[in-house]
Amino acid sequence: MRRVLLHLGLHKTGMTAAQSFLYENRKLIWPRYSLVLPYKTRKLGLSEAATRHSIYRLDATLAGFGGQIREFLDGLDFGTRRGLILSEENFLGLRPSRNKSEGYGAAPELADTLVGVLRRRLLERDIDITVYLSLRRRDQWLRSLWAHDLQHSRLVETLDDYCDDLAHLPPLQDTVDKIRNRLSSVTVQTGWMEEMHDHRFGSGAPLADFLDLPTEKSEQLVGPARTSPRFSTDVLEELLALNRSPLDEAALITQKKALIQTAQNELARQT
Repeated sequence: MRRVLLHLGLHKTGMTAAQSFLYENRKLIWPRYSLVLPYKTRKLGLSEAATRHSIYRLDATLAGFGGQIREFLDGLDFGTRRGLILSEENFLGLRPSRNKSEGYGAAPELADTLVGVLRRRLLERDIDITVYLSLRRRDQWLRSLWAHDLQHSRLVETLDDYCDDLAHLPPLQDTVDKIRNRLSSVTVQTGWMEEMHDHRFGSGAPLADFLDLPTEKSEQLVGPARTSPRFSTDVLEELLALNRSPLDEAALITQKKALIQTAQNELARQT
């Protein structure tokens, strides 16, 4: 049986660590699975096609995403039995904090399109497709979104105001339920980020389980080399103050980079 794992997010739920786990173990994964990570999907514009549809929600934008996915999958080497592991959170649409009116509204149709194109590419009955979605406590998820936006934009809202602004977004579990209802022919699995914190593979733990490698191979698996840093409240407040300052964009970027680097170095010393 050919096995497929589609790791489709959600944003800010340990995706960096999970993708790092897959990358660090790519040589063990390749004989059994083609591996598709964001450096491919984003370079080729596949992520942009998905996020574009999540904004406009048009038949044409959904068809465009499907067409680009089809062209990409046609170029993958599946051999006679090789499966697929794909990890890309933007395939569920734009990060909700950047698409407040829609949130993850387009996620079910994007996932359905991806699965449909994949089935047509492989043209097999004996195929097992699993969609894996990682979850996170809402308060920590919103804090992580806020921290991300503080670093990568000139966000000037406090955390409380930011959370109030996104209060209308449904729980992440609602998005999972809608995807599960739309994809009745595939397995939809979830895992909570908090429950994997102490696992040696971190957010990569469910992916390691999916690989189902022989014992001698699984013992060679290594943990992720990269994770998204969790900065202290003091650091985030400093970023907020910089965003609110009269600095021009060039100076702002320079000072934020220096602050983030110092904070990362401090976190590294603590581990």
